[in-house]
Amino acid sequence: MEKAYDHLQTESDWYRRWQENGLFTPAPEPAGIPFSIILPPPNVTGSLHIGHALTLSLPDIIVRRKKMQGFHVLWLPGVDHAGIATQMVVEKNLKKETGQTKEDLGREKFLQLVWGWKDASEQKIVGQIKKLGLALDWSRMKFTLSDEMQRVVRKVFVALYREGRIYQGTYMVNRCPSCKTVLSDLEVEHKEVQGRLTYIRYPLLRDPKRWVVVATTRPETLLGDVAVAVHPKDARYKKLIGQELRLPLTGRTIPLLGDEDVDREFGTGAVKVTPAHDPADFKIALKHNLEKIVVIDEQTRMTGPIPEKFIGLDRFACRQAVLEDLRAQGLVEKEEEYVHNVGHCQRCETVVEPNISKQWFLKTAELAQPAIAAVRDNEITFIPDKWKKVYFNWMENIQDWCISRQLWWGHRIPAFYCQDCQEVVVDETDPERCPTCGGSRLVQDEDVLDTWFSSALWPFTTLGWQDDSADFRTFYPTSIMATGFDIIFFWVARMIMMGLHFGKAVPFREVLINGLIRDEKGQKMSKTRNNAVDPLEIIREYGADALRFTLAVQAVPGMDISLSVSRVKGYKAFANKIWNASRFVVMNLKGDEAATIDAGAISDADRWILHELNTLVEKVNISFDEYRMYEAADLIYHFIWDEYCDWYLEFSKSDLASPATRAVLKFTLRRILQLLHPFMPFISEEIYQRVKGDKDFLIQTEFPAFSKDLVFPEAHAAMETLKKVVAETRKTRTENRIEPNKKVPIFLKCDSPAERLHLEKHLKYFDFLSRSLGTEIVADLSVLPRGFRGVSQNWEILLPFVDDQDRQRELQRLRGEHDKLAKLIAQMEGKLAGGGFADKAPAEVILNFKKNLQEYIEKKAKIGKTIDDLS
Repeated sequence: MEKAYDHLQTESDWYRRWQENGLFTPAPEPAGIPFSIILPPPNVTGSLHIGHALTLSLPDIIVRRKKMQGFHVLWLPGVDHAGIATQMVVEKNLKKETGQTKEDLGREKFLQLVWGWKDASEQKIVGQIKKLGLALDWSRMKFTLSDEMQRVVRKVFVALYREGRIYQGTYMVNRCPSCKTVLSDLEVEHKEVQGRLTYIRYPLLRDPKRWVVVATTRPETLLGDVAVAVHPKDARYKKLIGQELRLPLTGRTIPLLGDEDVDREFGTGAVKVTPAHDPADFKIALKHNLEKIVVIDEQTRMTGPIPEKFIGLDRFACRQAVLEDLRAQGLVEKEEEYVHNVGHCQRCETVVEPNISKQWFLKTAELAQPAIAAVRDNEITFIPDKWKKVYFNWMENIQDWCISRQLWWGHRIPAFYCQDCQEVVVDETDPERCPTCGGSRLVQDEDVLDTWFSSALWPFTTLGWQDDSADFRTFYPTSIMATGFDIIFFWVARMIMMGLHFGKAVPFREVLINGLIRDEKGQKMSKTRNNAVDPLEIIREYGADALRFTLAVQAVPGMDISLSVSRVKGYKAFANKIWNASRFVVMNLKGDEAATIDAGAISDADRWILHELNTLVEKVNISFDEYRMYEAADLIYHFIWDEYCDWYLEFSKSDLASPATRAVLKFTLRRILQLLHPFMPFISEEIYQRVKGDKDFLIQTEFPAFSKDLVFPEAHAAMETLKKVVAETRKTRTENRIEPNKKVPIFLKCDSPAERLHLEKHLKYFDFLSRSLGTEIVADLSVLPRGFRGVSQNWEILLPFVDDQDRQRELQRLRGEHDKLAKLIAQMEGKLAGGGFADKAPAEVILNFKKNLQEYIEKKAKIGKTIDDLS
């Protein structure tokens, strides 16, 4: 093996070799229990960001382990056409490069441009995914707008339409003037903004010197008012209900009506009713059969039957113009600052405009009920469980879903309008003639479906539900869906509804919720904050393995991750450590090592590491099974660094002549590589090739499982004693500035006969690791020459002084340690006596607390006796 680990060289070619050998493609004949994950499809808007690295690498860690456990695994890739997002990016790019708009090109040419963008973006994304090392079956690659997906989306739309679930209606919708399309309620973010509340006088028709005062934050919508509403039991207005009011600036009259939905506490208790531009007003208008006057068009410019001076003005410019006229006519009672929630487009942050529009909707109330039951009955579990409440809260209050979008890029709505008889024809194939009148003048709806409509079908359509394929029968329902909490409503809930309705089963068994990635200061990453991290740059600098491990070890389900490049750099150092440790093992193998371990021929040090490794395997599997990959990664990290490298490789240096020990070295290294492989596939594969067994690739080997044959409690206890005494001896040497390589005589005293036997059996290891000139275990240290003292549980250590300066230095150190222990003991005794801790803490915690306290008391006493001796 090369002396230094080069991640660029190691990670450059393995992915191609894995693919060429079909390691990511399920065997034609299932050999194990099916396990499947469908990749959350990245948008073809450009390239992947660091959030994708988290969302994609976590399920890959699960997938690789499942493959090694013998499951029949499918990890299916795909990308999303992302209607609004992709069209916006391409439009922006078109404008920047040519100065043209999509209208200048026309629909067909513009879509050709978007397809070209999609191909380039997809190629880039696939390249990034491969750099991350995802074990995806690329032979099953899917795209949400492929010909196949267009056929199946159309099939589903038609089925829902014929079931009466999809309908057309003129309703209040949210429109983004920048994206130039309607938005679902979920795509609108409500943000607190500083506005102004204007109190406007609406004069009574019969008595213009009296008026009703209405408070509004949107004076420009006054031009579309059709009524003023008050609560019928409001004493202030009860006698006025039914009278006519003059609508300021317009010359129209409108009624004052009573409606129980009016909030008597808001403003003056009287509200203006603008049905075409406010959702609450729209409901009032439906109840009272009021006219709906549109005064703001789709470009947010003023329109309709309003004074000519306002026509064509932008909505916000009109607001100022209306206010000026109202003030001039003395119709403003007062104005005040007012903080209120305003809807913004989630994508571009433009203030949305509620308006009436004819759109396509999907009835969701009935579809939601089985989806609610599936989660409530634990057919689907959320990890962590707290997200169930969020899911239920939304699903139990679900509204019909506006599924049409005024875009060109997306699934075109398969509705055709007969120009002769106005019949609406919805079919899986384009109709040549109207089934009602036989006319041939049929025009397809211009709109496309909301991107999330096709995404909602992702789990079952990618597996071939539409053809009742072998994949669908084998891998549906899928096993896990890993995604972010921010799209539980957009995607997860809708996949569950559609999966149950069409797939006749839940789309997945478990939903693993990731947190968001933030920078080291806890701020959300974005290009505008200049704190975004490019995963490819990190991979180039530190390697995919280091990035994957960093994300895994921090990915507590549902919690945000604070990512710093220094953390990735730290795990690159871990990769170097793994490489160096493996190099030591490989360079000391002679080729005569047995394939199996002979427990009778190996040393206690060998038994100790096998016992430790076996315990690690048990804990790692438990953590994996409970989706605590962060815990599994941390356990592996500390075992390799703290036990394998720091202790076992050092022990083994005394036994390298033994083929049995070399067999253990090879066995343990293989096991470590198997445990590491899901997290760090590249380096683990590279090293495995030097110690491989009968399988060509690491992913083909069996993931380690706990073995009762590798439990050695006595040898483990003996070596733990050795470690404890060596650690205290090293500490004593370091604290007293004894040169690391200088060999010195060491005297030990032990209060435990069992531990004394442990150490006596393993003095060769002690002498080697403690740099001992000779070690003697004695009954009484006080009869020996004075020296530096160390104290550990059941043990006292003496390193003889060279001169009196050593004695003085040791006295100073011991007094400092004695004082620290005295303060610690006083704090712990106070905590016990205080009542709160002793009353509330679990019995096991109190027991351990008292045990630690007693150890500190005994250690303080031993140090005190040593101080007396030295003084």
